[in-house]
Amino acid sequence: QPAPRPTQAPAPERRQGGFFPLLLGGIVAGGIGYGIAYTQFGQPEVVDLSGLQGQIDALQAQVNDMPPPAELSGVTQQISDLSASVDSRLAALNDQVAQAAQQAPAIGPEAQQQAVDQISAQITAQQDELAQQQAAVEQQRADLQAQIDATRVEAEQIQQQAVDAARAETARAALARVQGSIESGAPMQAALSDLGASLTDPVPDALTAVSEGTPTLTTLRETFPEASRAALSAARAAGEAGDSAGAFGSFLRNQLNVRSVAPRDGDSADAVLSRAEDALRGGRLNDALAEIATLPESARAAMSDWTAQAEARAAAVDAADQLDASLTAN
Repeated sequence: QPAPRPTQAPAPERRQGGFFPLLLGGIVAGGIGYGIAYTQFGQPEVVDLSGLQGQIDALQAQVNDMPPPAELSGVTQQISDLSASVDSRLAALNDQVAQAAQQAPAIGPEAQQQAVDQISAQITAQQDELAQQQAAVEQQRADLQAQIDATRVEAEQIQQQAVDAARAETARAALARVQGSIESGAPMQAALSDLGASLTDPVPDALTAVSEGTPTLTTLRETFPEASRAALSAARAAGEAGDSAGAFGSFLRNQLNVRSVAPRDGDSADAVLSRAEDALRGGRLNDALAEIATLPESARAAMSDWTAQAEARAAAVDAADQLDASLTAN
């Protein structure tokens, strides 16, 4: 038997339509891009679709002129179908573009200026609102600073009042010790030192003058009779006693140095001294000194030592009383 003839392998199937689908895709994409550009940026000046159709016709002519290596009826039909599809798609795209052109609002120069003016007005309003808010914040800051300053001033006043109150209390305690020393006649250097440390003003000179001790009322009462007799004797010797009795009576008083122990009226030295002693017994030292100040010069000179001690005590007492009143008032 003769050997079988080898079977001829079928020619590989030729893929059709690879170029034209790409072409169709490019055309459709260009149309869609055109439509998007139209809706975004306005209508172009010229919409020319004849060029696309011409390119399709030229391509189709080139294909028709090619020698058919095989049956081209399928290819021709494919080209026809593609052409019809392109026409359909281009027509739909034109309809979309026209519809978008009708729906898209026209924005002319006046509309643009109105939009710019509206935006500018909004910006100005926001700037005004921001300025008002900033002014309100500044006012709040100023009010808060004023409150802080007022609180600081009030706190400083309260602190100063507390310091003044403590100082006044210390001063009153020291003054009480000074007054006790005046009454007892004891030295008062330590009490005066504490008093000076607690006062804003210096300690009165009337108090520092008796820092070693001041005569007590008891001492002044006990020493007054002797000082009074010395004053009477000096006044009588100088002829300034002012006695109204006769010569013999004056002689007896001078010899015996008689003096009145009960207060009596009159301008004589004896009458003045009797009233001064009565005031001294009642603790009215200033009244006693006032009476003594009316004596004749001879009498006042004779009892100047006693008067100096009495005046030192009286001045110290007055200074302590004034300090006490001042500290109590504060």
